[in-house]
Amino acid sequence: MNMEIRKIQRTGGSTYIVSLPKQWADHVGLTSGMNVGITTRADGSLLISTDISSPSPTKKQLDVTDKTGYVLVREIIAFYIAGFNVIELVSKRITAEQKQTIRQITHKLIGPEIVEETADRMIVQDMLNPGELSLRQSVQRMYLIASSMLTDAMHALVSNDTDLAMDVSNRDDEVDKLYLLIEKQLRIMLRSGQVIDSQKDMTPDMGLDLTLAARPIKRIADHARKIALITISLEKQLPEDIVRMFKGAGQSASELVENSVDSLFLSDIDKAHNSVQMKMEMNKALRAIDKKLITQDLRDALHLRIVSDSIDRIGESGANIAEIAINSTISKSV
Repeated sequence: MNMEIRKIQRTGGSTYIVSLPKQWADHVGLTSGMNVGITTRADGSLLISTDISSPSPTKKQLDVTDKTGYVLVREIIAFYIAGFNVIELVSKRITAEQKQTIRQITHKLIGPEIVEETADRMIVQDMLNPGELSLRQSVQRMYLIASSMLTDAMHALVSNDTDLAMDVSNRDDEVDKLYLLIEKQLRIMLRSGQVIDSQKDMTPDMGLDLTLAARPIKRIADHARKIALITISLEKQLPEDIVRMFKGAGQSASELVENSVDSLFLSDIDKAHNSVQMKMEMNKALRAIDKKLITQDLRDALHLRIVSDSIDRIGESGANIAEIAINSTISKSV
């Protein structure tokens, strides 16, 4: 793409004028007297758009004939992530099983609601304007839930609190919902700039970095849920020495993740490097736990080894976020 250099002229004392390339104007059908839209971007550039009308809802039809289970779920999710406001599901006859699947997946997405249902058609409409909940807010909310899941999962483990463990497991769906919303927000941002326009401080690079960070945050929630499920399966209170070791490891993991997320949002490269170092320190504590578990009852030792592995994976996810923060911070300086 070649850049054309245009000289800025000043008229009237306060207005700056720059001419548009004639070849481009002819190509998009611009003539004298027509209006264009101008949007200021976070990087200081201007976006000139010939389409200044209010965006109309995008609609897509999906034939669900012979589609059930995972196939149907994945295609509905794909249409959602692609940014379609209205999804029309059609067939000669939509079965009861298909309708149940559609209802279930709709409840697991942020925004979509079933607004019409007949024997041969169901219409799912997205009621959420992606610009109302910024990508940054979505990632922050996702982190807060995942962080609370980790804290509560470790508390449930060391106190043998199965009710709390069950609550942690149930919260994982909220993280999954936010992750899919974030994927959708990024796609809309890169394709049309819609989300950027509602977030003046957001650039495509920043949006990509936040979305990359959402993946390890999702993994943190998944492993917190795994720890909670192990807690539910344990039949007795853990020995005090094991409790102390897991408390320490869990606290280290929480601090590492918090430090990494802070480094991303604050563009603090020193914090990010510190997080990577914290993971190395965590490894020593986890090796000590694994050594201690050898002396425990075989069934409990196997379960607790899974917990130790999940804490390790949580630490790795935190370190991954820190690496994204380092890349993001340096990218901003280019």
